[in-house]
Amino acid sequence: MEWWLLTFFFSAILSLFIPIVPEFSLLLIILLVSLIFIFIGKFRFMAIALFAVVWILIAGSQYQYTLAKNNIKLDQLHKKVHLIQGEVSNIVHIKSGSSRFNFLVSHWQGRKINEKFKVRLTWKAPDKPLLQGQKWQLAVKLKPAHGLANIGGFNYQVWLRQQQIVATGYVKTKTKTKTETKTEIQTKKQNILLHQQISWRQYLYQKLSVVLADKPLGALILALGFGERGELTREHWRVLSATATQHLIAISGLHIGIVAFASLIFIRTVIRLLPLSSLLSTPWQLKLMQINLSYAPILCSGVMAWYYAYLAGFSIPTLRALVMLLLFWSLKMMHLKVTLLPWLLLAVLIILLVWPLSLLSASFWLSISALVIIFSTFSRFSMRTIAPVLTRDKISLLTLEPLPETRLKKQWHGVKTRVLLWLKTLLFMQLALTIAMLPIAASLNYQLPLAAFFANIVAVPLMSVTVIPLTLLAVIALPFSLWLGHFFTDLALLSLSYVWQWLLYLASAEWAVFAISYQQIQAMMVFFVIIALAVFFRLTKAKFIAALSLFITAVGIDFFSAEQQQEWRLSVLDVGHGLAVVIEKNHHVFLYDTGASYPSGFNMADAAILPYLKHQGYQAIDGVIISHNDNDHAGGLRHLRAKMAIKRVIANDLALKPDRHCISGQRFTWQGLVFEVLSPMQADGDKNDDSCVVTISDGFHRVLLPGDISIKQEKRLLNVAGMAKKLSSDILIAPHHGSKSSSSRGFLTAVMPRYVVFSTGYLNRWQMPSDEIMGRYNSFDITTFNTVDEGMVTFKFSQTTGGANIDPSANDNKGNIADTVIDASVEVISYRDDIRPYWFVN
Repeated sequence: MEWWLLTFFFSAILSLFIPIVPEFSLLLIILLVSLIFIFIGKFRFMAIALFAVVWILIAGSQYQYTLAKNNIKLDQLHKKVHLIQGEVSNIVHIKSGSSRFNFLVSHWQGRKINEKFKVRLTWKAPDKPLLQGQKWQLAVKLKPAHGLANIGGFNYQVWLRQQQIVATGYVKTKTKTKTETKTEIQTKKQNILLHQQISWRQYLYQKLSVVLADKPLGALILALGFGERGELTREHWRVLSATATQHLIAISGLHIGIVAFASLIFIRTVIRLLPLSSLLSTPWQLKLMQINLSYAPILCSGVMAWYYAYLAGFSIPTLRALVMLLLFWSLKMMHLKVTLLPWLLLAVLIILLVWPLSLLSASFWLSISALVIIFSTFSRFSMRTIAPVLTRDKISLLTLEPLPETRLKKQWHGVKTRVLLWLKTLLFMQLALTIAMLPIAASLNYQLPLAAFFANIVAVPLMSVTVIPLTLLAVIALPFSLWLGHFFTDLALLSLSYVWQWLLYLASAEWAVFAISYQQIQAMMVFFVIIALAVFFRLTKAKFIAALSLFITAVGIDFFSAEQQQEWRLSVLDVGHGLAVVIEKNHHVFLYDTGASYPSGFNMADAAILPYLKHQGYQAIDGVIISHNDNDHAGGLRHLRAKMAIKRVIANDLALKPDRHCISGQRFTWQGLVFEVLSPMQADGDKNDDSCVVTISDGFHRVLLPGDISIKQEKRLLNVAGMAKKLSSDILIAPHHGSKSSSSRGFLTAVMPRYVVFSTGYLNRWQMPSDEIMGRYNSFDITTFNTVDEGMVTFKFSQTTGGANIDPSANDNKGNIADTVIDASVEVISYRDDIRPYWFVN
């Protein structure tokens, strides 16, 4: 059975590497065929593998066709205001005056839909508080689920898919204060609260929020009680991230397990202490004797775990933990031997059958990894840890069965020995878990939390024994007794304050966090795999030294070759409507524009630029050029400065505090690349046509960065003597995102690029790039890329000497042969097509 389960699991993983989802009808036929062949022994493994792949793809197909099943046209979704009815499905948090929430749609344009679906909405200054459980009628503008696609960044689109959210948008509200159009008045009246009743979870959340008002650590208690982290501040996240303790405030297996175990012990103790023989009559005593009282604690444990999962909103991580727990208890109640591997694989099977898209969740892989590490360590080192205090009898810790109490009394020597054993096991387990999880933790935010062991060895036991149980007791008590609720809450806050002081102390240490690149994380993972093979599979000393030597040699060759590399790259990040270009060479980085920043606090520096720079291992930025002061080009600079050192800023807006201005005629060399400014003539303009127009050249290739200049400025540039030759480039970043007011034929004739990149927002209201401009570029036989479709676009330039990459037979129609480079010298990499060309990303 274990091999069948393993086959299912690994085959399900393989389904993620398929580029597209086939038609649903084809998937259904393959699924039925695989089910038939599962019962034929000869083809069983192949059928199970096929079933797993198809099952995951069917889930992807169902998600993609959710709107179509409700007769909603995907291409028409964003073109008008829609009237929907449904229910607020989560606890709503207000940020900068706006409420962001999930809405379960039941009616569309006045008609009941075939299948309910979720959308994610933003509502600026709603008329009434939005509460979970309320039913509303709303006028909304929607777009299909979409997100930024950059290396190192959070993939919002994958998260939406994993959460089964098929569209995002906003609620249409009144926008004018003095005069209102008829449409605005009508829209305002269409946003109607249909049903006021809220969920029990929302009621409890409000009660606890009142108790925790103005408490500095109140947001952490709310996170522990309800899984709601919307109230956590940046400081909270900084400390949790630096100490690798984010898992403590994300309700998952640890929390569900703690509640289940505490409930089990409590009920079992109550049953043992109650004098049932004296309290009950003889018939009841006989009935109780016929019932195995060990079932009662298990049932209560399951109920409490279920209730805690409900308080957490039945989030996918809590449901996964609940499945694992209930499966374990069910096997126990059936008197079946529970061993690690079958239990874990059965749980994974159930999870993937019920929630197939769990494979897309980082928390799923973290949970599985942690369980495997814990029990693998126990199975390998249990005898070494327990041998000093136990007899020579073999004990299997792969079985989750507790040791008989009589044997423990005979073999353990007193309370002191037990405490020492517990502490030794706890320290060893935490050390093993911390070390093994370091690469995984580092891959999430590109920093190595060196303080993780010292933080978790204190925080996990204290949180488990005090804060988490006390928080749950406070939530349970509040509806019945305000005094008791306050009492448990104060105790939880007191306990948490000691833990938090320790975490603050560790997070403030200079050694607490070490920045690490993705390449270094990969090397660390390979190193840990070698160590694991040596420890768990008992590699001989010679084999271990050989493997380690090979690894060190490979890393050394890669490092030194990277140090001496002559290639450089230019990446146009996917920042929605805006621009952010990253130039890299010799482990140094330069930027052109920084994307937008929004009143909500969301900005492209944090969302796209910094994650990419951290992924690449950069600790500082050599320079930033800001084309002009429009928010979509300069908005991210302030956030970038706050997070990473910038050696120089080149801009014309004094508000940006530049180190120097950007004026035509300036020329400087950076890492062997020549930057030349072609426009503007003076530094006091702030319009699109005052954009800093820059070319970057390595002597073989040239890139043109024109900012947001219009046709008017393009003509001015063409009228400057000798400018046509300077404009000639291999790569062009489309002026003004491809608007109708730019990219004139004369300009394109002068530039004559092979590639052009449009940096635009998804279904943006300006409809950029316009069809007319796209047609114009196509008429020049220019290869076009749009960050909306491609995600991040990277150009890798080969730089060799002796003209190896020069095509002397080519002519660019301007008599300029030396700058003409054959296609092989430029490699174009698209995030969606080349880096992650998978069905669940696109």
